Amino acid sequence: MATPSTVKRAPAVLMRMFDKIAGAPNALISRPAAGVAASKDEPELILIFGWMGAQLQHIHKYTETYHKLYPGATQIIVRNYPDWWWTREELSIQSLLPVAKIVNEEYNPQRTLVHAFSNGGVLALVNVTDGLHRLSGKPSLPLPARSVIFDSCPGDSNFLGGAKAFTGHIKNSIIRTAASALAVSSMTLFWLFLTATGVEDPFVTMRKRLLDPTFLPETASRTYIYSKTDELVPAQVVEQHAQESKKLGMDVVLEAYENTPHVNHLKQNPDRYWAIVKNAWARSGN
Repeated sequence: MATPSTVKRAPAVLMRMFDKIAGAPNALISRPAAGVAASKDEPELILIFGWMGAQLQHIHKYTETYHKLYPGATQIIVRNYPDWWWTREELSIQSLLPVAKIVNEEYNPQRTLVHAFSNGGVLALVNVTDGLHRLSGKPSLPLPARSVIFDSCPGDSNFLGGAKAFTGHIKNSIIRTAASALAVSSMTLFWLFLTATGVEDPFVTMRKRLLDPTFLPETASRTYIYSKTDELVPAQVVEQHAQESKKLGMDVVLEAYENTPHVNHLKQNPDRYWAIVKNAWARSGN
């Protein structure tokens, strides 16, 4: 007889099903059910930029609650993988042009909510915005957004944190240690190459672009959700960026958790997390 600990749970049935976006292998879309429309106080579009290597089953923990909160909103998931680092920037942008096209042509900028996770999510956000500039022919056109939520980002060039991001999923400790050493060595060589060639650190560029009004609207509210004990993206790095945003006159709120791991704040306190999200959207309309 099977005990409770040995019985496998059946996979949960999703309330929101996603379809692939043609021409964008790392993007998925879910439109609301027929006859369901967002009210005037709700987002019409929710852009979710997942952390690097995030599994769909984990991203769906966010999409499912977004469906409960805003059933009339279209949701788009943009995924990112470790191979981003050795993929030419041009190819990364090209792969997300279909997403930029949907964002540019179908939705009201004042009804769009952006939710980015970790540096991987922000890097994908950068690629979509670059694609938007190309499609529109307007390099000063920012990614449409009324509210932007940064979860565990933006970070900086943290070699040890980067190594953990690449190897944290490896269960075997010996293999994980070896892979971590290889990751640190590879990143060190990469940054030495950047220094020798005079190319700016991509994380420095990323952080600057988040402050650029041609990248994200100055009017969009910004909410930073982060942890005091995050080993991948230290709290002070997130707080520094938030302060830079404030100095530029942007509407900024910081939401610090005391002891949650990287991109794992939802698990500790779901009620608080979703209250933050709802308040972020409500605040952006004032």
